[in-house]
Amino acid sequence: MIHKRYNNKSKLITDTNKLQLTNETEVIIYREEQYYDEVVVDLEGQVDKFDELKPLIGFVAENLCKMDCIAQKYDGDDKFAENYAIAYVCLESPNTIKLTYFGTFVNTEFDVVFQYIKEDLVLKSFGTMKNIP
Repeated sequence: MIHKRYNNKSKLITDTNKLQLTNETEVIIYREEQYYDEVVVDLEGQVDKFDELKPLIGFVAENLCKMDCIAQKYDGDDKFAENYAIAYVCLESPNTIKLTYFGTFVNTEFDVVFQYIKEDLVLKSFGTMKNIP
């Protein structure tokens, strides 16, 4: 079963005018009550492009739930949403978005990479599975 997480409009920061740098390189796009439930975009190495990247960061925030649902569907485990949460997001290139998941019960971390092509999100890799057609 796919759980729609990261879709609470009151917790998502999609307005590009409200995006702010925190911790020098991070931009919060989803804020829960506890700090460890926040989702951030890490701009390490790209802080100087922050204003230029705001529309893409807003797009990521708007589509966070969609990307998470795609990852859950690809994994196929009904307990994916219980066992993993998004730790942070990296913008690898203007059209590549990497979600880093962490295990909530087991100490593990893996990446799920999407390519942004013509206003569509395409799953490109999931953990060790690369170049997904």
